[in-house]
Amino acid sequence: MSLLKKFAAVPVMAAVLASPLSFAKDLDYPTKRLNYTIAFGPGGGNDLMSRTVVDILKKYKLYGKNIRVDNLAGGSGAVGFNYVAQQSGNPYHLTSTSGNFLGTPLVSNTGWTYEDFTPIGLLAQDAMFIVVRTDSPFESAKDFVEYAKNNRITIGGTGAAGPERVVASLFAETAGFTFDYVPSQDGGGMVTSLTSKSVDAIAANPSEVSGQIKAGNFRPLAYSEAQRSTVYKDVPTFKEQGYDFAFSLPRGVVMPNDLDEDIQQWWVETMKKVVETPEWKEYLTTNSLSGNTVWGDDFAKNLAATNADFKRVLTNIGAIK
Repeated sequence: MSLLKKFAAVPVMAAVLASPLSFAKDLDYPTKRLNYTIAFGPGGGNDLMSRTVVDILKKYKLYGKNIRVDNLAGGSGAVGFNYVAQQSGNPYHLTSTSGNFLGTPLVSNTGWTYEDFTPIGLLAQDAMFIVVRTDSPFESAKDFVEYAKNNRITIGGTGAAGPERVVASLFAETAGFTFDYVPSQDGGGMVTSLTSKSVDAIAANPSEVSGQIKAGNFRPLAYSEAQRSTVYKDVPTFKEQGYDFAFSLPRGVVMPNDLDEDIQQWWVETMKKVVETPEWKEYLTTNSLSGNTVWGDDFAKNLAATNADFKRVLTNIGAIK
């Protein structure tokens, strides 16, 4: 039974969440202010996630000292992530990951990669749908593939080399069809490309198409995470339908390298408490994110696998020379 079900009253939950971690009774931590760096500007997805985490840490007294939050934007995340990477050995720095945490080092000389950080946890997964109009003949991914193998097919997305194109390319590669990719400048333009029938399908973040799905205008055919979304539980994964790949953007937390393993474990256990709070669950639902979590060294493996897919697709489309 989860903490949320077991302790419905918030004051009781606060007492339970704030209790000392059993393995860390002899660990003299924390003793200083925490510096939480957001590698992007205010108002974006990474900023929202980071501030939600910090608010929960404060509300439930999960971190016993002050917390300073700084937006250090620039270079598609390169500036902020570089700052944290340079704090090697310092256990008082955290940052939140996103797609750019992997993508930016692949296309730019940042001086760091995901391997230059200590993995704490994947708190949420920002995966993609392949979506069609409800008046289309495609009821499943199989229907779509059968048509695409014998006809010209178009799939839209945001940007020329973003996660939408990665998911569409992995789908086509695994299923054995070709397609024309139609990039839009933003999510609104991508949605319009489907409603106007300019494309046959789009690869889209659930939050970008949730309104159209609820209105009955769009039909999601498949979900790109390894497990079903905790929000859209009726949408099957690509793997369930016989297409053996998974891809999602890592909404996680990392720290600088060269930290004591006890510090890493302290934060793993603390973040496990964060994701059990009603505030976190509301954040997931509001932003159409999946709450399937991965912790510690398993998060490192997840990052490595996602990075490999990202790199292969970006190389194939010429974004990486």
